[in-house]
Amino acid sequence: MKKSRRIVLIIGGVILLCLAALIATIVHVSTPTRGVPIADYGSPRAALLVIDVQNDTTSNTDSYGDTAAFVDRINQSISLAQAAGLEVVYVQQVAGKSPIVWLLTQGKYQAGSTGIELDENLLVVNGNVFVKHIGDSFSAEGFDDFLISKQVSTVYLVGADASACIYNTARGGLNRGYDVIVISDAIVTINEKTMGKMLIQYATDGIEVVDLAGFAAQIPN
Repeated sequence: MKKSRRIVLIIGGVILLCLAALIATIVHVSTPTRGVPIADYGSPRAALLVIDVQNDTTSNTDSYGDTAAFVDRINQSISLAQAAGLEVVYVQQVAGKSPIVWLLTQGKYQAGSTGIELDENLLVVNGNVFVKHIGDSFSAEGFDDFLISKQVSTVYLVGADASACIYNTARGGLNRGYDVIVISDAIVTINEKTMGKMLIQYATDGIEVVDLAGFAAQIPN
């Protein structure tokens, strides 16, 4: 009887430890980072952040369906940004190696896999590619320094997912004093209901939302 109780306690303890590790990992990957507030630049610039437009994202038809139109709208935003002289920055998700992260990502975004590569249909106009391991793009090594070196004070966000990495990056930008603007028809999430909730959440948090036409109207011609 005592042996059985001991086994039950051990199993229960292991389960609790696993749950604690799972919760800690979820909190870690979904918590926006904080950084030094950006300076008051004399001639501030803007950047377009293209987030997680990778094979494991755009091939995820179970969550996103046919993403061809989504990628096309992102390409439109990139063309507009490049023509206006905005910095265009690409961010790739590469998952951590822990079993918990593997479980959370369903085995996607693994280092060395073709899944982490930028979608072949994505318009890539430069080598400004940064790798992140959690949701917030500002966590990527060198990302903060790059934007500061270019005196960027406004960031436009496109890519995936509206309820995860886009949102976490937006909050990371707000934490540093950036003006953050999401291009609504160049982001994607699992369904229209979730998208509607996120657009409301963006407004609540002070994240501006424009469509592609609004983006074109805001940037220099």
